[in-house]
Amino acid sequence: MKKLALSLAVSTLAMSASAMDEMPKEAGFSGFLAVGAAGGSVESNFLAEILSIDLSNNDIYYYDSPDQTDIIIPSFDYNLGYTFANKKTRIYAGTAVEDSLDFSTNTVLAVRHDFDSLGNIELAGLAPGVAKLEVWEDPYQLGSNRSSTERTTSGGRLTWDKMFGTGLEFIANVRKVDLDHERSGESLGLSAEDQKLLDREGDVTRIELGYAFNCMDNDLVVRPSAAYIDRDLDGKAMAQDGYELGVSFVYDAGSYTWLNRAAYQSLDGDKVNPIFNEKNNADIYVLASELRIPDPFGWERWFTTVGVSWGENQADIDFNKSSVAMFSARIGRSF
Repeated sequence: MKKLALSLAVSTLAMSASAMDEMPKEAGFSGFLAVGAAGGSVESNFLAEILSIDLSNNDIYYYDSPDQTDIIIPSFDYNLGYTFANKKTRIYAGTAVEDSLDFSTNTVLAVRHDFDSLGNIELAGLAPGVAKLEVWEDPYQLGSNRSSTERTTSGGRLTWDKMFGTGLEFIANVRKVDLDHERSGESLGLSAEDQKLLDREGDVTRIELGYAFNCMDNDLVVRPSAAYIDRDLDGKAMAQDGYELGVSFVYDAGSYTWLNRAAYQSLDGDKVNPIFNEKNNADIYVLASELRIPDPFGWERWFTTVGVSWGENQADIDFNKSSVAMFSARIGRSF
């Protein structure tokens, strides 16, 4: 069975079922392009808009759990690269969705080499994604329209797949979070020290180990995983660290491929929030499922996907809670 790293809910929620795709069997240029749309609901007090589409109201009048906003957004995904004549080395560019709740995307520039006994190793640079994401400069501002500012992430990723010929997989991902204008708490007259505690810029590190079990004559891949997450943000009232437990299932029936993913995160806050007098502890749940159909209507090298995704951040601080529920569909072509 070919292992697939399919994105779930296209450009809004994503999780991979394996560390890497299989290396193309032929040398030369190859990859895919896909377009589609996703629709659903978002609840967040921090997200402002993506692709100029509103993700929340621009004004709030009290501190509480976020209201629901219904959205429909376009999606565009690609992975285009070149496989060298040895059929063991490949360079490529593509898209990656990094977080299931904050719409973080990156453009990936990567080089990979498949070693005979060591396993497959990939080094990737993560540049800001093409989908412009904006958050509120001061999400705590009450009674007037809040201003938005662009949020980007960049960094790097190391992936080691099929370690020493086994199903063991390792992924290390480090990203830097940048906001054009970070003014959290400015409207409240907080001291400079307290305002600094709310800073959302900083570094996010994720270290994951997974193991791919091949079952049913390789038609089914089951991949449990565990990860350490360190959200080392400059504002220590926003910083968190903790763990994630997840499991993916990929079933290849030939005429379709069905991918499912479930994950749970437990994150502990660092310092007490100066507005709410609580730490930013959170339990996060994510469920996602996608069906991929190759060669629809007899169109060779084309594919279609439909998917559903749900994620919820059950933060101890009501204002920090968030959720995303999406349905998606797309059509693409492989090269």
